[in-house]
Amino acid sequence: MLSRTKFAGPVPHCGVRRSGNHVESSPGGAAVLLVTLAVLISAPTMAASAPSRDGDNPGVSSGILSTPITAGRGLNGSFALTTLADSNFRRTSDASSAIRLTPLLSLGAGLPVGRQQLFIGGDLGRDYILNNSRFNAARWSLGGGAQWSLGTRCSGVLGAEYSSRLNQVFEQAEFTNNVQNRSTYAGSASCQTSGGLGAGVTVIHRDIKNERPQRFLLNLKTTSFAPNIFYGSQKLGQFSLGATIANTSYPLRFTPTLDGVVGDGLTIFSGRVGYSRGIGSRLQIAAGASYLKSTPKPRTQLVLGPAGQIISVPRGDFSGGGFDLSVNYRASDRLGFNVLASRDAHVSANVGALFIVTEAYTANATYSLSSRIDLTAGGSRLSNSYRNTITSPDEPFRRVSDRITRVFAQLDYSPVPLYSVGLVVSHQWRVSNPANFDFNSTSARVRLTVNFGRNR
Repeated sequence: MLSRTKFAGPVPHCGVRRSGNHVESSPGGAAVLLVTLAVLISAPTMAASAPSRDGDNPGVSSGILSTPITAGRGLNGSFALTTLADSNFRRTSDASSAIRLTPLLSLGAGLPVGRQQLFIGGDLGRDYILNNSRFNAARWSLGGGAQWSLGTRCSGVLGAEYSSRLNQVFEQAEFTNNVQNRSTYAGSASCQTSGGLGAGVTVIHRDIKNERPQRFLLNLKTTSFAPNIFYGSQKLGQFSLGATIANTSYPLRFTPTLDGVVGDGLTIFSGRVGYSRGIGSRLQIAAGASYLKSTPKPRTQLVLGPAGQIISVPRGDFSGGGFDLSVNYRASDRLGFNVLASRDAHVSANVGALFIVTEAYTANATYSLSSRIDLTAGGSRLSNSYRNTITSPDEPFRRVSDRITRVFAQLDYSPVPLYSVGLVVSHQWRVSNPANFDFNSTSARVRLTVNFGRNR
């Protein structure tokens, strides 16, 4: 089988691909190490979540590209059939159950050209909500680019990807038949001296559009620029200092001001200092402290005053501390623990808010019954504070805050590299202000995956 890496953001391990609780070395890991480290120390903190993914909820980290980087010359892929039974698939106070079937074919190919590595990948499938055909929708993605290197000290990635899928993330007020289309253009470069001192920069542009007319107001475009410097050694660990400036606009939202009606948007600044290292062969830690500042654009807006007059008032901004923490502890060859925590400010095309301040905590334990069977159990809690909210046909009430909690148990069985079976049983609930967005749901997911491919 062909090993693959994903160019990811803030992850505690660089140049590796994770599968359950196992870590596989990647042939391209050494070349990607510097770039991954650059993103690790410059990217804003990301919301933590459980390692399993119900619906479209993000994983523990979110990188600049999700397209796999296929090392060497070859083609690989997989076919997966996922069945998800949910007791409250609409995520409302009036629960109704449903079963979702998702067949998905994924392919990735690589072509080395000198010291450079070209890659392309994508997937094609469809979501079927049984007995609720109005929710059925195709899902696909396509991405590619080049992983480049100059000598042994500098490396980077340039790429783009496009995707379309039924939007199922938990932060939505209610699950609807909305298809979300995303496009990403990104590049990253990093250089490190023989003494361990390095510098890098990452630039990302994302465009997210909702196909459902009731959610057009949530469409957004965001461009981020993230320079950083870092120092690393095996003895001392990795030290980092970086910043991220992200400018976001909402193309279909406008704000009345004294200067006229202008487009809606904001700038989020994050300055971060971080440290990571391995302690012995069993413990790995990564931690960062951030200063966060979110500034709406425009800074003021016209509103109707208490006496019926039109007045100009400042729009709510935010400044405060952020953090991120990752602890991975391998108690024995069979037992491992993972704890993650973060606080950040970010934008979302899923909710009616200019930006969101989120605290996230997750913990899980994995026990290997054998080399073929892993058991994982854990939970996560995300607390969201919504800032500068709006109403829309899908969100008729302004959201103030909510807390989403999830507990789960997971079984992974992989008798041979050719195929694997995964089973996840989970319960999740949301407590919201206002209470109109509360929900409880129990789900069971079975995923059968068949792998194939070759490389040289």
